[in-house]
Amino acid sequence: MRFVLWVQGCSLACPDCCNPHMWSARGGESWSQEQIWERLERARARHPELEGLTLVGGEPFEQAPALAAFCARVRAAGLNVMAFSGYTLAELAERPDAGALLAEVDLLVDGRYQREEHTSERRFVGSTNQVMHFLTDAFSPEDPRFQEPNHAEIRMNHLGEVQVVGFPFEKVRAAFDPAYQAKLRQEEKRQQGKRLPAAEGSS
Repeated sequence: MRFVLWVQGCSLACPDCCNPHMWSARGGESWSQEQIWERLERARARHPELEGLTLVGGEPFEQAPALAAFCARVRAAGLNVMAFSGYTLAELAERPDAGALLAEVDLLVDGRYQREEHTSERRFVGSTNQVMHFLTDAFSPEDPRFQEPNHAEIRMNHLGEVQVVGFPFEKVRAAFDPAYQAKLRQEEKRQQGKRLPAAEGSS
């Protein structure tokens, strides 16, 4: 079990991103590190099996300085840290503000989501260009969890609102995301428009 921290804001704006509502840096809510830490501690008290923190977004490395300090505290408490980033590890190495956060990350899943390379064969990975970097020995590539196919988690709150977490198949995502469903229909119409009419006499 993991404690997931969703951060707001991402300038990459990858096409077909699962979380486009998290692109704007002006969205979401403002939380102090202490408020987040209190929630993490409550989660640990309820779930002793909780093993670490996962950073998702949005783009965690666009809030690197604050997250670096928080993750250092998390690891000092005996938890591990996993982070998802649209930036590649090479790109992060060129960002002067990313180093401190990278130093506190045990497992990095990097790379922009690319729909044309979509895959469900690897867990935690949405497209084949994305790479899992095991930066410390906190995780092992041989861990069975990393050998499983990908999956999505579908949640419904008390208001009946549905949230899809992960990298679902297109039909699953479309079933719960009307905007995405409309986009798929538009693309299908465009593809139909590109098809050449059959020659006379052909079957």
